[in-house]
Amino acid sequence: MRSVQAQTNLRVAYFFSFVSQMFFPIAIWLFFYTKYLTFKEIALISAFGYVASILFEIPTGAFADIVGRKKAIILSYFIFSATMLGMAFSTSFLMFLIFIIVGSFGDALYSGSLEALVYDSLKENGEEGRFVQATSRMETLTWLGLFFGSILGGFMYQYWFRLPYITQAVMTFVAGVSAIKLVEPHIDSKKYKLSDFLVQNTQGIRELFGNIKTAQLSIIFIVIGAGYVIAASILGISQAKEYGIEPQIVGILFAAGYVVAALGSHFYPKVKQKVGGKVLLVTATSMLIASFIFAKFVGVLFGAFFIFMRIATSSTFRNTRSILFNEFFSSKNRATALSTLTLLTNLPYAILAYFIGGYIDKTSPNSFAFVLGVGIIVLLAVQQGAFGIIKNRSLKPIS
Repeated sequence: MRSVQAQTNLRVAYFFSFVSQMFFPIAIWLFFYTKYLTFKEIALISAFGYVASILFEIPTGAFADIVGRKKAIILSYFIFSATMLGMAFSTSFLMFLIFIIVGSFGDALYSGSLEALVYDSLKENGEEGRFVQATSRMETLTWLGLFFGSILGGFMYQYWFRLPYITQAVMTFVAGVSAIKLVEPHIDSKKYKLSDFLVQNTQGIRELFGNIKTAQLSIIFIVIGAGYVIAASILGISQAKEYGIEPQIVGILFAAGYVVAALGSHFYPKVKQKVGGKVLLVTATSMLIASFIFAKFVGVLFGAFFIFMRIATSSTFRNTRSILFNEFFSSKNRATALSTLTLLTNLPYAILAYFIGGYIDKTSPNSFAFVLGVGIIVLLAVQQGAFGIIKNRSLKPIS
């Protein structure tokens, strides 16, 4: 591949990084859903989406390997565009469920394809060293996309509640057309089969729970990470709605959180050098738990503050997790371990979503947030005590 073609792929990838995350419904989707669905139905649909994404990951990966990542990316955008248009006019549980599952298929097609295409484009020119710079720029554009999507989506919703989804459909269609400019690199990629997937996750589980130290670390990350997943899936917007915050203000609130999260990610290395990764992990976890525990006892101002801080500190949690993984897990299986960790982190919500939604319907989002906060504290305390006992027993001499 000529260098000019690699540059074309990079420019298109930067555009996609911005457009893909400039998701206009991101801060208002729950306002839209609750016009037609109960919280139990919303949670159930969300859980089906998680499960569908997992099930689609392998066949779509094989599709991308066989027909090419360019075609997978183009198809993913067109599918997602149709999904957004369908969502805009959905009015029943079945319609929402169908479009969520179809959208999960589109997401799975896109997952990893763009990054792999960029890397192979650079590798074909012997420029792999530029990949770190490229991914850094893509990450920055991702946060900018979240920022603009949150703000604009809130105001669009206020004007017409279907407009964020319709606009998203148009934007995604334009991205699909733009993807035609991509040039498929000729470097061969490994073809993955279902057996590879099963072996991979088995290795990931062994890596996560292979010894006491990594097992404890993994459980801590799964418990805290599951809290973030549940907050992002059903709590954040629903809590804002319970406080009576208008959709456009929710958009601004989320956008502000994304900006601070981006800044936190940018300055994370310097802050970590001064205070240490464990202190940052404890800080992020404390803010997460506080945003759950105190939510039902505060008014709109402090409630909004807790939502904002939960979003703002989420990048600190992710960065700390990444750093600790680099320290404690072998390079050979690090990516596999992280992939398995993500799967295990999403599982609690996928399994409990129906019951979570039902509880929120009977009580309120903030009431469930309180239960969730207490649950996280209990689980963290139990694991601390359990691993303390295990470590003490392992240190005792054999008589």
